[in-house]
Amino acid sequence: MNVGEAKNKDYEMETIRVEVSRADVYAEVGKATDYTGTKLLDSDDNARERILASDADLECLGRFWDETVSCCNESLKEMLVSGETSASGDYHGVIEVSKSFDKALTGSVQSALRSYFIVSIIGQWFKFANKGEAQDYFTQGAELMEAAERLLYSRRRPTRPTD
Repeated sequence: MNVGEAKNKDYEMETIRVEVSRADVYAEVGKATDYTGTKLLDSDDNARERILASDADLECLGRFWDETVSCCNESLKEMLVSGETSASGDYHGVIEVSKSFDKALTGSVQSALRSYFIVSIIGQWFKFANKGEAQDYFTQGAELMEAAERLLYSRRRPTRPTD
């Protein structure tokens, strides 16, 4: 093997797959908006009805899902092989990572992306239903995406050769 081949071998990449369930995300958005609306009942009698993102609301506002997918893909574009909503409605991402990426972190990446989807959609919903809290959710979403990216760029420690 010559030096050029050795260099290229060091830069070989692998892929990981992540999936975010739309039904799961929508269920969590429903719970969070219900909780937020309920806790505001002391100061606003109509808060729960106004803030709750019902199943019917979420199905009609699929554009929030699409926008979240687009933002996710944009943030990960340096390493994204593919990122799309499948026929089942779930997000499927294939992400290129270094050979030294610790694949044990794949679940953490998926969890961070799932949480990103949840807070992003809540933030978008709150732009209409609860403007005062919308920015907090967008900020949290940016932090979650940054956490996912940090995980993706992390590397296993090198091991000493045993021979």
